[in-house]
Amino acid sequence: MIEHYRETRTWAQIGSHYRKLQTMKTISEYLPILGLLVRLFVGGLFAFAAIPKIAEPLAFATSIAHYDLLPNALVNVFALVIPWLEILCAVCLIVGYRIRTNALLTAAMMVMFTSAVAWAVAHGLKIDCGCFGEGSSDVTDVTKIIKNLGITACCVYLWIFPNTTLSLDGRLREDA
Repeated sequence: MIEHYRETRTWAQIGSHYRKLQTMKTISEYLPILGLLVRLFVGGLFAFAAIPKIAEPLAFATSIAHYDLLPNALVNVFALVIPWLEILCAVCLIVGYRIRTNALLTAAMMVMFTSAVAWAVAHGLKIDCGCFGEGSSDVTDVTKIIKNLGITACCVYLWIFPNTTLSLDGRLREDA
């Protein structure tokens, strides 16, 4: 095997392969910084989305009801619980506490939100998505689905690479 490798590769090709491996090591050094940026983006976005819903739960309940996906008895429960779960996950992501768990929770919420928007688009509903409370100009359309998939991808990234710079998780590991 080694003889075959030597026979088919020039020293320049072997050196090029080695340089690529060194570059990959350099890229992996930036993953915690990228993770910090993704963590702050997702956490900030969820906090920004949750605050108006907490302030005006009736308006959020109305937005949920427009989808016609939940029985009326569950609409108010969702309108009261989801924003608090969003803000909890947002704060935990921003400070870097239990990153993997909170990334999974935010990804699950994004899948739920994206499914609701996709259902509305499939049924031709042109309604306010309710993402950022009453008065936001976000409507249910294909671009909203694409945006949501991008945010979901960020959540999945944090679940795969939970070790980020300036995180409470990292600080707790250092103290242990």
